[in-house]
Amino acid sequence: MAESENTILHTHVLAELFKDTYLVDLATNPADAMESARSTSNIKKEVLVCVATNEENLPPSKEALLQAILSACKLNMGQVGIITNQLQIQNDFLSLVETHQAKKIILFGWDPAAIGLPIHFPVFQIQSFQGVQYLHAPTLDELDKDKQLKIQLWQKLKQIFPS
Repeated sequence: MAESENTILHTHVLAELFKDTYLVDLATNPADAMESARSTSNIKKEVLVCVATNEENLPPSKEALLQAILSACKLNMGQVGIITNQLQIQNDFLSLVETHQAKKIILFGWDPAAIGLPIHFPVFQIQSFQGVQYLHAPTLDELDKDKQLKIQLWQKLKQIFPS
C-alpha cells in the first residue's frame, strides 16, 4: 500500500470549494447555528478597508483619522468593512474579498504582494484586479504625520469615490 501524503490547501481554495456550505458545531443548538450562519451572510460590504496595525482595535486617534477619510468620501463606518486583524489579512485576504463581495479595497500599510495578491503596484496607484479596485496607501500613522501624503491620498480617493 502506498504511503499517503498530506496536502495543505490555501484558505482561498478551500473557501471556493465550500462557498455554499455552512460549518456547524454539533455541540451547539441547531437554531443557534442557523442564526449564526444568517448573520455571517449579512457581512457583505462593497468597500473594505484593511489597516496595518499592531493593536487589536484601532486606537482613538487612528479611528478618528479613518472616520475623517471615510467622511470625506461620503462613507460612514457602517458602510465599510474595516479589517485590522493582521493574521486574517495575511492568511485569508482573498477569501475576505470574496466573502464581503468587495468592489473597492483600500490597503493602509499593506503591500499587495504580502497579502497574497498576484500583482504588485506602488503606493497611491489605483489598480483593478478581478473586478475589484485596489488602492495601496501608506499606514494611518504615516498619513497622520504628513500633509502631502494626505493630499495624494485624497486625489486618489476622489477617483475611486466620485461625488
